[in-house]
Order: sequence, then structure tokens, then C-alpha cells
Amino acid sequence: MFGIDRITLAPTLSAPWLIALAFAAVAFLAVYVWRGGEAPISRAIGLGFIFLGLLQPMWVREARVAAPDAALVLIDQSESLEAAGRTQAARRAGEAIAQRLSQEENLTVRVREIRGGADGTPVFAAIQDGLADIERNRIAGAIVVTDGQAVDAPENPSELAPLGPVHGVIIGDPARGDRRIELIAAPAFGIVGEDAVIEARVDDPSRGARVALTISIDGQVERRVEAIVGEVTRIAVRTPKRGPNMVVIEAAAGRQEISLANNRAAFQLAGVRDRLRVLLITGEPHAGARVWRNLLKSDPTVDLVHFTILRPPEKLDLTPQEEMTLIPFPTEALFGARLNEFDLIIFDRYQQQGILGAEVFANLARRVRAGGALLIAAGEWDATGASLYNTPLATILPARPTGTVIREPFRPALTDLGRRHPVTRTLPNPEAWGRWTRQIEANAQGGEIVLSGARGRPLLTLSRAGRGRVAEIWSDQAWLWARGYEGGGPHGELLRRLAHWLMQEPELEEERLTLNANAGRLIVERASVGQSVEDAILIAPDGRQTAVAMTQAAPGLWRGQADANDQGLYEARSGSLRAFAAIGPLNPREVSALDATADIVRPAFEASGGTVVFAGEDGQALPSLRRVERGARAHGEDWIGVRRNGSAVARASASAPLGPGWAWAAAGLILLMLGWRREAR
Repeated sequence: MFGIDRITLAPTLSAPWLIALAFAAVAFLAVYVWRGGEAPISRAIGLGFIFLGLLQPMWVREARVAAPDAALVLIDQSESLEAAGRTQAARRAGEAIAQRLSQEENLTVRVREIRGGADGTPVFAAIQDGLADIERNRIAGAIVVTDGQAVDAPENPSELAPLGPVHGVIIGDPARGDRRIELIAAPAFGIVGEDAVIEARVDDPSRGARVALTISIDGQVERRVEAIVGEVTRIAVRTPKRGPNMVVIEAAAGRQEISLANNRAAFQLAGVRDRLRVLLITGEPHAGARVWRNLLKSDPTVDLVHFTILRPPEKLDLTPQEEMTLIPFPTEALFGARLNEFDLIIFDRYQQQGILGAEVFANLARRVRAGGALLIAAGEWDATGASLYNTPLATILPARPTGTVIREPFRPALTDLGRRHPVTRTLPNPEAWGRWTRQIEANAQGGEIVLSGARGRPLLTLSRAGRGRVAEIWSDQAWLWARGYEGGGPHGELLRRLAHWLMQEPELEEERLTLNANAGRLIVERASVGQSVEDAILIAPDGRQTAVAMTQAAPGLWRGQADANDQGLYEARSGSLRAFAAIGPLNPREVSALDATADIVRPAFEASGGTVVFAGEDGQALPSLRRVERGARAHGEDWIGVRRNGSAVARASASAPLGPGWAWAAAGLILLMLGWRREAR
């Protein structure tokens, strides 16, 4: 403890009054001098003594103690260090620095950790927050243990100057290279079947080298291309399906790698259909035709072309051709040049009448194998020689009619497979469905039977043909459900699901794996028509794999859960299926750059009077620490220092006036009167 004496003022008037009186006195004195007054000095001194009396000078004696300085040790524990395996090295280095500083006399050491956020590590904000509650004259400086990756470097480097010398201890070897990929531009939406263009750049120490890139969508490899390091590469990928498509771009491992976590970039491409084009051909007018038409017309995404054959070619009609209101069936236009424009073709109660030839059906079979869709709603003609099963379409059809029409009431029922199939799974109240009255008997030679009808015969069969799909409904009685016969049934939902399955909508795939993030947990959902599924494998952003037990939640549906502690892209695998989900941003900035660098932090640290040193990958090459006087250089070749401010705080004080205020004022008045006397002479 030590004492200090000082003089202070205890004004008797408020500051505005004192300022007003001072201006008045100066004005009076100026006029006096201008008019040639003979005693300006005595008048000026007299006015000064009067003001000194108003200010009331005080003699103050304080007992003070030295105030401890405060230094901040900031330890970076962000994801960029974790991905590079430097987290423990940074913590050990920070703790060693803090322990050495704590041995200094009259110095308080604060240790803080900083975590990365969605946009990276805010190093400079953490420095200011850590010292915000300390008086500036007590701040000794700061030492930041980091890899040098910061997202908030100030535009004006001198912003840190008031905080004393700020030093950076960089964990890592700047010569250790790393390859990373960065998305420059990625579309949010893509039209199904059309190309979406991606722009990406690979950064690597070997500038100009060629790097292999693999582009996959929902785990399926779509393309492999080459990129040149440092240059933007444009990649076109075709949008495969409606809904979310997870696009992942992976760069092959380089000769120098810190981590493979930043060799992968991902984004979600939302697939939208331009329009679904459906061709509906009704062989003859009947009650069920309107059900199909109303269902398809109610969907705003569907462009429907509907033809009903009202007059077969063999019908004898003596009406002159020019008076006919019917149009000829446009066989060449629909099944020739425009066939590939239709996503789904429906034959509803159609019979061969010489309108469509064998070549047309052969073209249609090829279209289905190439990715089209075909639905046949059978009628009584399918039990005769006029059936579509006597055409080239037979090569892609899973079941064939026996030639028998069953005319008896029956209730459609889910098969064992139908209870697990996405087209029929969860259809409401199957026990309360109304009955149908007619069915074409058929034998299934392949495909999947999801509904059975009269006498247990197949009622709804599904099949794949090449890249396309085929469905057969062995009755034309679905309209009974629409009319509410015997309580009706879910005709709208069934036919909607059937049409969407045929058009390969992803939510109706038999074998499907999805991964969703919810409140810090990941939910794995596996749909399958099998009796059981294996455990799923969850792959974290850093490559760690975890088995996730799958529990049956409903027929054909299994679920599992796992914790998600890290930000980034997670992957789930089950057999050949893959699914992706992101916690936080898909491509977190925090792990995009993992190399140790001083370039980002050096300008601001040096402007504060500090410096940047490298401590190696293990953080062992630490500089020595010193205390330096305020204003002295705070670093050398192998050392860094923090300030010794010499601040003190008052523990006790005593004050006494330097004479009464009236005495100072009286002295001033005496001087003024002496001036007047001199002028009188």
C-alpha cells in the first residue's frame, strides 16, 4: 500500500452556471482592455481568485494498492481443430501458457474456450467478450491458441490495439497440405429429367493438377469428371426424381491430407416435374370411365389426354362422313412421334378392334422398358381373343387372363405382401370395404400381387419391365367404391397411389431408406416389403460409423434413432440403400478449411502490438513468456510478453479544503478594488 496526494475541486455552483460566469468575466475583461483600462492584470487576477473561490480547491490524500493486471488465454476448440486432430494439442498448449502466466506477480489469468458456429469460429469476438468487463488500464494482453481459421477478422486491424498485445499461438504445421472442395454455385430446384448445373472448385497445394470428382445422388453414382485444382468446374447432373435429391460431390484423396471431411460437399436439389402427361384410352363408354377421368383431372400437375372409342371401325354406319361429329383415332400422332411424351398410358376396358396394330403395341412395350408406365384396367373383353394379352404387350405383363369371368360379389382384400407394399399399406378400414361384383380370372406369372379378389385370385398386380413399370387391375368395378356401394372404399387414394407408383414417385418405392434430423437426433426410416431388415449404419461427418437398431413401427416400415452431436452431413446405409441428412448447414464453414495459417489473424494481432508464432502439430514448441512495461515491445525472436500496467486502486482517502472559498473570493475583490483605486488616481 502507498499514499498519493493530489488537488481536486469541489465547485459550489453547477457546471452551466460556472461556464456562463466565465464567459461573462472574459467578455468584461476584453471590453475593459479594448477601452484602455489601466489595471488589466489586477482585474484578471482578481476575477481568477473569485472563480477559484467558487471552484473550492481541495487537498486529497489517498491510500492506494496496486491493481492486478488481467491477461486472457483463449483456447480454440472448434470443429476445424477436431477434424484435424488438434483439439487436445490446443488444450495442452493453452493450459501450459495459463499455468506459466499464473506464476507472475500481480497478474490475473482468465482461460476461455471458444467453439465454432455455423459460419466458422468468431475468434476476435471471443477476445473482446473475454476482456469486456476489465478496465482498459488493467488489461495486460491476450494469447490465442488456435489454428488461425477465423471468420470475423476486422476490416480495421487497429481495433484490437486498446486490448494490449494480442498474440496468436498457431497449432499445426503450415507446410502440411490439405485438399478441399468448395461449392461455388448449386441450384435449389431442378426439373425431373433435365440437367442442373453445379459449379465447384478444388483447392490443393498442387495448383493446376487434375483431380477426380465423383457425383452421386442419394448414394447412387451419377457421373465421374476431372477438375483442375484452383479452377471452377461446371458439372451437369440430371435431376432423377421429384422431391429432395441429395447431391454429393467427392474429390479423391490428395497426396497431402489433414482430413477427408472437407473432400466432400453436398446440397439438396428439389426435383419438380414440369407436368405429368397421361394418356387414357377407354375402349367403350362405361360407369368407371368417369372415375378415372375425375381422378386424373383433379390433380393440377397432370396433363390428361383422354380418348373414348365410341364407334369401332367395323360398325356399319350409313351417315355421310362429312356429317360425322366423331374424329378418327389419332393412332400415328399418339403412338408414333408423341409416344415418348407420355409418362403414363392407361387402357381402360380396352379391346382390340383393329384401331391399334401390332407395331403400335410393340412400340409401347419398348417405351415402357425405357422408363414409361402402363396401367391396364381389365374388362370382359380381356377374357376373349380381343384381349391386350394377345398383342406384343404380353412380353411385359406379369399376369395373363384364363378366359373366365367371375360374376359374384367379393370384397377386395390385402394380400400378405399388400400389407407391406407402399401402394396398399395403410389403406384405411380394409374390413369395411364395399364389395365388387365382377372380376377377370388371371394367373400371375410374376410381379407382385397386393390385392386379391374373388376366390383369392389376383386383383391388383404390379411389375417392373426394364426401367418402366406395369400395373393390372383385374376388374372394372372400382367405380362401385366411388358411388359408395355397400359403404364404398378408398378408391381415390388407391388409384392415386397406383398412378404415382407407376410414375416412380420416391415416396412409393418398395425399398426405401430415409434419414431425418429432429431436435438433435437422427431418425432412420426403412421401408421394405421383406419380413425383416438389417440394422442401419450411420456415418458421422468425421467418418465414424455407428450401428442403429431398427424396430418395426408398422407392416413394411422400420425405424431407428441415434444422437447427432456434430454439425455436417450424415449418411445412413442399409444394404445397397443410402440416405443423407444434415445437422446445421450442409457444408459447415468451420470444417471447410483445416490448414494451419497465420494469414487471417496476423494483421490484427500485429496491429495490437502482438505477434503470431507456430507451435507445431503437437503444440509443444511454445515461446517463453515475459512481462513488459507499458509501451515496450511485447515480443521477440523466441518470446512473447504481456504488459505490466502499474495500475492502482484507492483503498482510503481524506480531503481538506485549501482555504475557505470565501477567502479566495475576498482576495479577488481586494484586487479588483485596488485596480479601481489605481484608475481613480
